[in-house]
Amino acid sequence: MRIPWARKPSPETNLWSIPAWRYSFPASIISRLGDVIFDLTIVLWIGTDLAAGESWAPAAVSGVLLAAAVPILVAGPIAGVTADRHDRHRIMVVSNGVQAVAISTLVFLPFLERHVGIGLTLAWIYAAILVSNAAGQFFNQGRLAMIAKTVPEEQRTSAFSAQGAANSLIALVGPPLAAPLLYSVGASWALGINALSFVVSSFLLRFARWDSRPEPSAEKESFTESLRGGVRAIVSNKMLLAITVAITAVTLASGAISVLEVFFIEQVLRVDPAMLGVMSMAFALGTLLGVAVAPRLEHRIDAAILFAGGLVAMGFLVVVYSRLVDFWPALVVFFAAAIPLGIVNTVLTPLAIRTIPADYLGRATVTLNVFPAISSLLAMACTGWLVSTVLQGLDVEALGTHFGPVDTVFLVGGLVMTVTGLAVARPLARSRSSRPAEPDEPDVALGGPEVAETV
Repeated sequence: MRIPWARKPSPETNLWSIPAWRYSFPASIISRLGDVIFDLTIVLWIGTDLAAGESWAPAAVSGVLLAAAVPILVAGPIAGVTADRHDRHRIMVVSNGVQAVAISTLVFLPFLERHVGIGLTLAWIYAAILVSNAAGQFFNQGRLAMIAKTVPEEQRTSAFSAQGAANSLIALVGPPLAAPLLYSVGASWALGINALSFVVSSFLLRFARWDSRPEPSAEKESFTESLRGGVRAIVSNKMLLAITVAITAVTLASGAISVLEVFFIEQVLRVDPAMLGVMSMAFALGTLLGVAVAPRLEHRIDAAILFAGGLVAMGFLVVVYSRLVDFWPALVVFFAAAIPLGIVNTVLTPLAIRTIPADYLGRATVTLNVFPAISSLLAMACTGWLVSTVLQGLDVEALGTHFGPVDTVFLVGGLVMTVTGLAVARPLARSRSSRPAEPDEPDVALGGPEVAETV
């Protein structure tokens, strides 16, 4: 008997047979590695040099996170509309160039710091991050259009899996490279490497030829009409609306958990906070395993079911993790919780691309991004305050387990993930056969994408 939610296995495909993939994939790896080195370099530079020993050092580092998040809300909608109305390949190349210039302006800043002062130095750093991340929003929209235009639907999950696996490996090797690079050759060289990565990425993209022209219908609309159309594309589609609600709720829960990870290790598991590095490595390995198995699972189980089931599994494991008090069992569960996260992240964007009409791709995915970004900011802003005030005195023994401020947030976060997965399972299952009214058939001969990151 055939299982109702199962899918027939599809034949194996080879992404490397798509010409542009051979250029865009290494371009994305080089750019991503440069980003990881840049992110850690900036945080270490501010925390251990520019603001070393100062009471306002944490606020200065928080400014980096804020400067990175704001472009999602401000530049994201503009980028989505622009990508639907203008040549996407040109947008990608220009965006890379803007990022290279923005980061390059920081290369000489370590030598000018004494002359311009700490205030202007920090403002310069924040401005460069704002400009670079804003340009990155345009690049990501162009890259997403490249996927929809050039990679056949049955290959997209494999493409996102390859990119996700590469990102997980970079997350493992990038930080150990960044700190020695900063302290051995200095901030200027580390920043210069990231700027160079954008130049190399642009060079490789010059060989990735594809039909990057916008859909004719999108060019005729005004900016406001285009933006409203993207919102309507989400609201009018039950699957897209369910996905948006799900990732918004889960981002709020995971954001709160991320803020408190080091405190959970120190106060609940009662081990050295330095073990956070071991936890992070286990999580990266779990995510890597998840993105590796996702394509095989997606060949047999519908992506919508994998998405909802992954949220339920991840939430359940986070609940279990919140009740543990020993490090090694917690490490195993933390690793296991990352596996469904890797699966969810891999199937999510191909699922959205499959459902969004081609001429609304940029505008609709902006809506998918904006609400989770707001959730992330709320989690970062409110979690610390909540634990330090409302939950500060929580110390309860019940049902054979202990409830304190930090572990309770983890417990609630896991429950939110589980309930969200269960809540969206039915609407996703009912609408999983949804397709755009006028789907845009991919032209395989044009080549493949530089795969986008998770929505």
